[in-house]
Amino acid sequence: MLLERQNELQEAAEALRLAAHGNGSMVVISGPPGIGKSAVLSEIGELAAGLATGPVAGSAAPGRPLVMRAYAAPSERSFSLGVTRQLLEPVLKSGAFVGRWCSGPARPALAFLQGDPESPRQHSATTVRALLSMVENMSQDRTPVLLIDDLHWADEGTLDWLDQLAHQVPHRGILVAATVCEGEPAAEPPGVRPVAAAEHTLFPAPLGTASVDALILERLGVAADAEFTAACHDATRGNPLHLVSLLQECQSRGIAPVAAEAPKVATLVPPALRRRLLLCLREQPPSVLTAARALQVLGDEADPEVVGELAGLDRVDREASLWRLRRLTLLVRRGTTLGLAHRAVHEVIEDSTPPGERNRLHLRAAALLRYRGSTPERVAGHLLATTAPLDDDSMTALRSAAEAATLRGAPETAARYLRRALRDVPPHSEERALLLVELATVERSFAPSVAVRHITQAFPLLTGARARAEALLTLTPVATGATLLSLGDVMRQTAQELTAAEARTTGRQSLQPLLEARLHHLCDIDPSVLASAADRLTGLGRRPDMSHAGQRELLVALLYTLTVSAALPAAQIRTLAARVREHEPARAAHVHTMLPLVVPVSVTVDSTAGLMPWLDTALADAERRGGLLEQSVVLSEQALVLLAQGRLTAARERAVRACSVIGTEEASTLSIIALVMVALRTREAELLDGLPERIRAVHENCVLTGLLTMVRGMQAERRHEPAMAVEYFLDAEYALDRTGWRNPVLAPAAYWAARALHCAGEAERAEQVCERHLEQARAWGAPSGLGRALALQAAVTGAASAPRLLREAAGVLEGSSDLLTRASVLLRLAEAVAPRHAAEAEAALRTSYELAVECGASRIAARAQELLGPAAAGVPTRGRLTAAERMVARMAVEGLTNQAIADTLGVSRRAVEKHLTSCYRKMSTSGRSGLASALEEAVLLDPTGPSGPPAETIRPQGAA
Repeated sequence: MLLERQNELQEAAEALRLAAHGNGSMVVISGPPGIGKSAVLSEIGELAAGLATGPVAGSAAPGRPLVMRAYAAPSERSFSLGVTRQLLEPVLKSGAFVGRWCSGPARPALAFLQGDPESPRQHSATTVRALLSMVENMSQDRTPVLLIDDLHWADEGTLDWLDQLAHQVPHRGILVAATVCEGEPAAEPPGVRPVAAAEHTLFPAPLGTASVDALILERLGVAADAEFTAACHDATRGNPLHLVSLLQECQSRGIAPVAAEAPKVATLVPPALRRRLLLCLREQPPSVLTAARALQVLGDEADPEVVGELAGLDRVDREASLWRLRRLTLLVRRGTTLGLAHRAVHEVIEDSTPPGERNRLHLRAAALLRYRGSTPERVAGHLLATTAPLDDDSMTALRSAAEAATLRGAPETAARYLRRALRDVPPHSEERALLLVELATVERSFAPSVAVRHITQAFPLLTGARARAEALLTLTPVATGATLLSLGDVMRQTAQELTAAEARTTGRQSLQPLLEARLHHLCDIDPSVLASAADRLTGLGRRPDMSHAGQRELLVALLYTLTVSAALPAAQIRTLAARVREHEPARAAHVHTMLPLVVPVSVTVDSTAGLMPWLDTALADAERRGGLLEQSVVLSEQALVLLAQGRLTAARERAVRACSVIGTEEASTLSIIALVMVALRTREAELLDGLPERIRAVHENCVLTGLLTMVRGMQAERRHEPAMAVEYFLDAEYALDRTGWRNPVLAPAAYWAARALHCAGEAERAEQVCERHLEQARAWGAPSGLGRALALQAAVTGAASAPRLLREAAGVLEGSSDLLTRASVLLRLAEAVAPRHAAEAEAALRTSYELAVECGASRIAARAQELLGPAAAGVPTRGRLTAAERMVARMAVEGLTNQAIADTLGVSRRAVEKHLTSCYRKMSTSGRSGLASALEEAVLLDPTGPSGPPAETIRPQGAA
């Protein structure tokens, strides 16, 4: 199939027609390798053969074409008149006219053509004249059509003969058609002199996408998707030979021409194409290959001057070499820069470059780019590609590139740069230790366990106490690797050395509080540490200093220890935790400090106001920086907050994402705890199936062991094995109590055990365990935990005391952010008091319904609606929206943007979005487009009344 060559064939057909009428000419088909020159030449031969085999075939009427073919090759250039022999030898077998064609001056031609082709005798002027006369004699009977492929590779004798013939063809009925490859040295003047006499020069163009599509259909037998066609066209730039080779490779690999397979096309380099390109490059002058290697090393968008400097070429040789590469279509220009045309060229040049030369070129390229002020990462790319030793300037460049990669949110790329630098640093030097610390600082964002190993390798090589302290502080406290290693003794010793060192120096901020904070966290299961936490907190004063990050981290560590052990009441811890949050900006970097622990502290004391916007900002920062661990930890923090608010679906989504972002093997302890808490609350033990065996089995982290034992108890409950469930819950309570985890909210093993005992019918034991849990909850004082404990006590003790306990629970929960627990308790209260206090029951049901809708508890909402019964039908739908929601909804329907609504009401945009989301959910609509009709049906639109702040004031999210 010959595509997009109609113009060339039309011109050749016209030349053939004129030759048949005695006006011969020479046609040259020129173009880069693979563009289809030979295919056009063959088609010209087919046209001529078609004329020769017409209705009067066999006659010798003048003008009927006689087609002669020859193929020149580099290996036969020393064979004098070899291409001429290929053309004329077959004529000797053509019939009766041979005697006449070889008569007279052409007689020596017969002897030459019948002679030994291997004879070393050189051609003479007589032989050349005889061969010219032979062709002239042919033209008196037929129209000689001489087809020569790759004329530039023809021997000198043939070129001399054709040069003389080219001057005769205009006066004779002779057509000469030849192909010449652009970019080949042999094709340049004065190498191919006959080309200068050509009357027709054809330049086949690259194929368009329509032709590429047709060729795919022919070769693969299936119509291609547009994406696949575009990928093939981009990979081959419309070169027919490259395209055919590519499609053959697709066929052999079983790649179908569908959109999904399009990305694979760019990665294919057919072996046949590779060999052809390699031969083509080897035929070029040495400077061409040198320039091509420089281009391959520099990659896309190479500056021509840099190419010349790297290749060691002066301006003239550089331009000549680049010109040859362009003629061969191996080079493309992109504005003011250059690049190799496609992947096959890159691979061929790379394979032909010795390793030593490749190293030299990359080192030279890095030095040139650094001198020219190129970006650090571009310089580092060349240093990564070399295996040669690096000098000090190269090491500095790699570190600068790592810093740049970190800033643009590519920590893994930054780690690659630093690991390359690490290869050429002395093994037992402090320089290596500092580089290891720098590498660990980058790796902790995506591979915290590897960062821990590098810090442990660097630690013995560091000489100063401050340097060792800074190395230890690099470790992420919530990463699993940091807790699994025994770092307590190392930190204590470093803290002692640092105290002495800081006593001798002044003017530098002390690292002591940071080390102390991490020591409290690492040793939070040590009874002595737990016992000293309250005294240490008292030592910080009634209003601890918040001006230094070290003081804030120490305070968070102490608050976390006191929270898990429930050593102080929630009210006291709530105030201090809120102060810490006020002084901390929302950044992803907080993940590598003690600050993530302020989130479990806040949710345990039931103080989540303002946490989600803070964490949303931190998550956006983590995503921008590309830190996987940062994203995972922030998502886990969000899961804990949402869980504390009773939004189980959203909490589950965040907890699962937190582990999938970085992988369970590198998941932080906070992420695992969040996932366990979500699994317990949603009763989905299968969420933990993806955790690695070292976490799910008994290991050094006793806290996780206790929490996972609670999960096993829940699984036993689901299998209807209450006795086994009770054993698991009691074991978990014992294990957690041994570690110091006695908080009834964070470690509610007694809560679960009481429930299981109650379900098993062991009323007395259930009451005892429940009473113990209730006492702990009262002592702790957080509304959410106390409300749940009271609700459990109501269930365990029976109907007689249920109304009193549930009323108390509902009252306590009014100050709680746990919407789900509030909705559940109000529903149970309504059911308990309905027989005697219908009005109280109805009010509780209405509030329960609103809370359930807001947190997505569909079962509670449905039950509340069912219990409302006829009263529900008589209540206007208007009651589903709060006054603030109704006002925001009206302003949204009027066309105001979220920001305009926020500006009008003087609240945050986040608060407006929160109210609108609640409106969409309550009104069963998916957005603003359906909100107007939903409000109209609910009689919530007042077209005559102005939009303004309602009696209920909208407060910014997080405000008291």
